[in-house]
Amino acid sequence: MKLPLALVVLAACDHHGAASCRDDLQGVYATPAGQRWHLLDNGATLEAFPMFDDATGSADLVTAPRAIDLTRAGDRLDGTISRRFMRRAESCTGRAPFHVTACTAAGLEVVAGDVAAPLALAPCTPAPPLPSRAEHWRRD
Repeated sequence: MKLPLALVVLAACDHHGAASCRDDLQGVYATPAGQRWHLLDNGATLEAFPMFDDATGSADLVTAPRAIDLTRAGDRLDGTISRRFMRRAESCTGRAPFHVTACTAAGLEVVAGDVAAPLALAPCTPAPPLPSRAEHWRRD
């Protein structure tokens, strides 16, 4: 009898609830486009990695998956989204701003930039970031 009761109690608990961006935010989040990202919460810093095929490429240019690096600043998370572009031995990493403006049990409110292909690989000349967009990332 004790085991079923324990399972009911555990099922009722919300282990993923976040009252603010100061809480542990580790978990999986889905974008409005259905892309899933795994967020690692390291305390003062956070990292996010795609859980979908985010690498692209052509015969001329290979694009690595994006990565998000954030720093906690009170109830905000500020940082960058980055992507590496490669052609043979040449590479160039572009970055764009990425901010989490609110955190709730339902998910994250983000202002996400994105990275454009570089203007040149040698020497590395990153392109200006693509326009930012506001999104709600739903917690899975």
